[in-house]
Amino acid sequence: MAPEPDSTSAPQEPYLVPECDCGGRECIGPEPVPWLSWQHCFKMYEFQYGVVPLDKPGIAAARLERLLIRIRYEHLLCLAGRKQGPIVHSLTLLPKEEVRIYEYDRYRRSTAVTNRFSVRSSFYTLTQRVQDAYSSTKADAGGSISTTSSASAGGGGGIDLPLIGSFGGSASASASLNTAAYFDVASVSERFSHVAETSSLAVESERSIVVSTFEDQESLHSTARTLRNDNDCRAVTYFIRRVFEVYKLTTRIVAIELQIGDRWVDLGAVPPEIQGIVKKYLVKIVVGASHDPEIEIALPTDGLLYEAELAHCCSCECEREAKTRLELEKLQLENLNLRLEAARRQKRLDAGELDPFEMGPPAPDDT
Repeated sequence: MAPEPDSTSAPQEPYLVPECDCGGRECIGPEPVPWLSWQHCFKMYEFQYGVVPLDKPGIAAARLERLLIRIRYEHLLCLAGRKQGPIVHSLTLLPKEEVRIYEYDRYRRSTAVTNRFSVRSSFYTLTQRVQDAYSSTKADAGGSISTTSSASAGGGGGIDLPLIGSFGGSASASASLNTAAYFDVASVSERFSHVAETSSLAVESERSIVVSTFEDQESLHSTARTLRNDNDCRAVTYFIRRVFEVYKLTTRIVAIELQIGDRWVDLGAVPPEIQGIVKKYLVKIVVGASHDPEIEIALPTDGLLYEAELAHCCSCECEREAKTRLELEKLQLENLNLRLEAARRQKRLDAGELDPFEMGPPAPDDT
């Protein structure tokens, strides 16, 4: 016979979770990197060249036959926001109607995979082309700007597209030109604003999107979605628009350089005699001067905005419209009844009445 357990023995102590002995800070990770305010800007640089006229004393002071200067302008494009673009397609759905629409991206369809670039890359490329066309001295009034983007990491066709684009013509200012007007930051900013606006329009045309209710033969190159109007008596009109990113343009002078031999040297690094000659020639053109042309450069995105608008007129007959109103009033009365019943039950609970809210059926009489 097994012995009975001793009821007088002490109860078993609860299990204690052992400590990790990590020692305070060893188990605490580093603080997360904080999120900063998003200031999305990208830069493009432009160069203007000029030849400083020298007299005999100037030639002796500079010890050069001529002074070739280069002024670098920084065009800063900062994201200001987004806005709606033109209407790509509009469609009206009758009550209970369902339509399947197709979005067709012309850019992805007409270009090879190796020739597809981002919107900014296309903007860099087209800006270079438009700038070259504006700066060209050829009398080709019938020339046009091609909207086919191309880029190359090496030599050959296309241009190199770094994160910071640079461009500029080889035209130079001589003594016969008005130096203040030629190098003025406001004039350079206005000229570049025209180039940027033309380039943005070219990017928009290149990346056009077609929305249609007709299925393309090659459906793999289109995106389909279904629109349905669940209203009983009113039509719904969908306005499909493009979405644009809006950039604000600011131009400033960031450097004035001189060509010494085969190198470009900053104006502050040359002898004071040469600095005096250049400053006298440039007059009020100084580093840090800026200009805001107060224009917006809009670049298209790959997104579309679907905006629905409910029709103002009802397409149902009067009897059906009245029936709909009566059904709505019935639902409102049922909802009011539920609220009143909930308030009645709450009052009973507050009064301490804990009996069932609803009495069950009477018990059957056994007699």
